[in-house]
Amino acid sequence: MNILSLGEKIKKLRKEKNMTLKELAGDRITAAQISHIERDKSHTSYELLEYLSERLDVSIDYLLETKEMQSKKITDNLILESEIYIKKGELDDAEKEIHQIIEICEEYDLSENYGKCNYLLGNIYLKRKDSRKANFYFEKALFYFIKNDDKKRIFECYMNSADIYFEDGFYQVALTNYSFAKDILNQITTDEPDTYKDLYSKISKCYMRMDDSEKALEYIELIGSIDNNYSPTQEVEMLVLKAKKLLSEGKYLDSKDYFTKALKIIEKEENKDKLAQVYLTVGKIYGEMGDNEKLLQYSEKVYDLKKSDSDEYMMDSLFNIIESYIDSNNFEQAKKYSKLALAAAIKTKSKYDEFRALKYYCDIYKYKGETEISIEYLLKCIDIVSALDKEEVLGNLYIELGQLYSGISKDKELECYQKGVTILKNLEII
Repeated sequence: MNILSLGEKIKKLRKEKNMTLKELAGDRITAAQISHIERDKSHTSYELLEYLSERLDVSIDYLLETKEMQSKKITDNLILESEIYIKKGELDDAEKEIHQIIEICEEYDLSENYGKCNYLLGNIYLKRKDSRKANFYFEKALFYFIKNDDKKRIFECYMNSADIYFEDGFYQVALTNYSFAKDILNQITTDEPDTYKDLYSKISKCYMRMDDSEKALEYIELIGSIDNNYSPTQEVEMLVLKAKKLLSEGKYLDSKDYFTKALKIIEKEENKDKLAQVYLTVGKIYGEMGDNEKLLQYSEKVYDLKKSDSDEYMMDSLFNIIESYIDSNNFEQAKKYSKLALAAAIKTKSKYDEFRALKYYCDIYKYKGETEISIEYLLKCIDIVSALDKEEVLGNLYIELGQLYSGISKDKELECYQKGVTILKNLEII
């Protein structure tokens, strides 16, 4: 792995062959001249290099190879070795080697390979689920790929950064990076339609999370236009987007038809998360149509499907079920599911879901006319929300607490109203 000058190469080869300076010089030049060459004290002609290459049994190209050329070849091979380490999951070995490659790149100004090293470090930290460090290295690599006009890797950096921002919930930033990736992809000659389909799918998901169903649908339809063939997942996304658009327009029956079509595909594919998402939305449609029984039915389907997962879909289904039972004055069933929701929130350590579950207890006792018990639960809610960054929620809770104290304690009623109003005024809500 040693990077050698011309003189160092000649000296190394001569010693490996156990040749003296005089033996290598032969009748062509003097031993002193060979000594000068080995110490890089004098230049050699092409004819002399031909002579030395024959005597040392190496190619003239090897002797002519500069330190920069050697360092490029060495780092190229070490980068490949590092990629193998990463694919095998040997991340510590890969990182150690990459930092050694970086030292060579810095010494010989190998900006292209320096960029590749940072890109590989980004992948390592992505596998370690350290998105902050992963993104740091992807953005660092991007600078060098742009410098070297390496469009393929520029595209990959934008995609990786966008994926990280998407997972962290920064959808607008993710969308910006996906858009940069799209601009670069349009400059690359590629006959891989799946690359476009993957990119358009991710852009569509960004718009979905940003509640822009029209733009999301536009990109879903672009996917189909590439080869007139949608995957089951893409077809479901397109149907759901159309259904949501109709739902927002108040066209409930048309919306339900699209959701039903999506459900048939999902049930065939057995995608639990997607099925739960659609069940919840169908339930919402029935709820908005005033059909509480159907809302309860679809929410229970989600709960049965996801109760072993304790994820957001399960929690949403529980909250829907509780609301349905409260609306129908079935307070015992509402308390039963509130208890399940509270246990799940404590298990997943979600303080906000814990607050939501306790708030349902508060509502149940308020509707039953048991005001003092309702106040106890509302005070617990305020304790939890005070520790969260939910100022508007906190302000509204104090207003509600003031209403509960009405007729019990005028002083506490006014105190709670004052706290709530102060918070909401600071937020410029009132």
